[in-house]
Amino acid sequence: MSARMVRIKKEMRALFGPWCAVVIAGALPVIMPHSYTAVGVMPAGLAESLSFLSFFFGVPLLATLSLGDEFRYGTLSLWLAQPSSRLQLWGEKMSVMCPAALSAALVSGVVMFSFTWPHTRLAYKIAAAAYVIVTMASATLWTLTTKSTLGSLALDAGILFLGALFSRGVEAPFRSSPLLDGSPAGTITVILAFGICFAALTLWLGARKLARFQATGGSSGEDLLMAGPSVMPEVLAGWFRSRPSGASLNLIRKEFRLLRPLWLTELLVLLYVAFLATFRLLPAPSKWELRTGLEWALLGPLLSVCVAMAGLAGILSLGEERSSGTQAWQMTLPVSARRQWLIKLVVAMFSGLACAVVFPVLAMIAGGAVFGSPLMYVNAHSLPDVLIMFGVLTFACFWCACAANGTVRAAISVVPVTAAIPFASFAGLWLGEELAQFTGTLKDFMVSSLRLSPLALTTISDFARSTALWLFIPAMLLGLIQSYRLFRTEPDDSVLRMLRSILPLAAVTMLWSFSASAGFLYSRWEPFAETRQALDQFHPATAKLELTGEDLARSSSFTALTRRWLRGARIAVAPAHSHLPGYLATIHLASGLECRLRVTHHGGTAASCGN
Repeated sequence: MSARMVRIKKEMRALFGPWCAVVIAGALPVIMPHSYTAVGVMPAGLAESLSFLSFFFGVPLLATLSLGDEFRYGTLSLWLAQPSSRLQLWGEKMSVMCPAALSAALVSGVVMFSFTWPHTRLAYKIAAAAYVIVTMASATLWTLTTKSTLGSLALDAGILFLGALFSRGVEAPFRSSPLLDGSPAGTITVILAFGICFAALTLWLGARKLARFQATGGSSGEDLLMAGPSVMPEVLAGWFRSRPSGASLNLIRKEFRLLRPLWLTELLVLLYVAFLATFRLLPAPSKWELRTGLEWALLGPLLSVCVAMAGLAGILSLGEERSSGTQAWQMTLPVSARRQWLIKLVVAMFSGLACAVVFPVLAMIAGGAVFGSPLMYVNAHSLPDVLIMFGVLTFACFWCACAANGTVRAAISVVPVTAAIPFASFAGLWLGEELAQFTGTLKDFMVSSLRLSPLALTTISDFARSTALWLFIPAMLLGLIQSYRLFRTEPDDSVLRMLRSILPLAAVTMLWSFSASAGFLYSRWEPFAETRQALDQFHPATAKLELTGEDLARSSSFTALTRRWLRGARIAVAPAHSHLPGYLATIHLASGLECRLRVTHHGGTAASCGN
């Protein structure tokens, strides 16, 4: 086998895992049906959000990961020392990266524009395609400039924001020339021309920079994102330096110092939110749904950055320590591993929630207060749900950082983890529902056997169907225990190790969801409806009747649950004393419970039970 084929196989092996993760995330809206996102398997819109992130951030990750790994593992000097020209080596990376990025973009793009936004204008679809081309062409330039994968992704996020503004800005002058679905023809021409020119320019600059790049000292150099110039005042920066005493406080200071890129990004987010609030470009609290192109251009990147910050808060600290090889040294400190793990978890959760939710909301409140209404941009009722969602995301990313070896691998692992757990919950709910259709739920069996009220636990069932978090509580508790165990063990890059860590979480979630679904969640038993159908055969609206449960069972085809519930029951039926025709049935169950069934032929059925 030639040296060229060996290098190409090495590139394919490095991109295969991330490519699978991006493709799975892009196809989630097809895998996760909306009928189950509404009843609690996944928060509404989570599959669509992951598909959006896979297209606009997963594809850039595939584009930059190949060269970024050389910086991450310190192998760039060895790669450049190959007995081949630099342009040939670069061409080998591009020959593997381009098919991977294009195929992943095709899957995510087709799903996104077919399921998430099926009525998107053609101009925006062309802009998305241009973004993919620009991302692949500029990956070499951004990676060599920032000397890291994360730095390249940060520049891609800026390109995404500027591209959204540019696409919106060039649309207005060409509205008079509609094409196909109403998209301006001039917009498409300008976007394509600018995208091709910008891609060609960055491609040439990247090849030129690679040809002249100098990797001094045999190392990969400094990571611009982690080791950039300090922008904090000296007084404030001094607080984050270690002290001769206070081990726990020193560890907390170290965590905040490792999360410096997060705080720098948060500063830009706050300035941007303040700008939008000042010029009243934020929507009202009840209309936080991005529909128009301007709203997507202004708020889409903001929401994506908030999601990314919540994830980075859980990944960045431990991931960077493991990438640099200092995490094993940290374990030799005279501080227990449990305390180090707890400090990392608490600081990550605090930083994720503060940067993704609390600080932006406070900026919106301050912007609204300027106009005399602090809550003009904030929906206070939805804040608990938002905090829970971002908290779960940060914890999931922290778990991935404990299970993976390095920041990039942890970020890639977030996709299969966030997809596997909801999918396991969906499978458990579906299996439990299918079983409940034939046998009834455990709640139905208990009610029918003990002759209890069928209305019992109805409120709890309705609440459980409207809340998703309780389905994942066992997985979160197990994940908390697992994260501590994984934090103490030496990580590796084995995919099998990651699968062994995910499988217990998926199994517990599936078993818990199956128990909930088969236990009480999906009850199809309607004893009052069956009883009414049986009583209607006796024409009870004209005369009083005295019946038993066995009498009704002989005259009607009851289900086994209803037959058991009415066994030994006495039923007194009398015409209703009202202007509406109907009757009143009093069911004396064998347990001593009395249920009343009021039937009006024009108003429906009302049932109540009591002693």
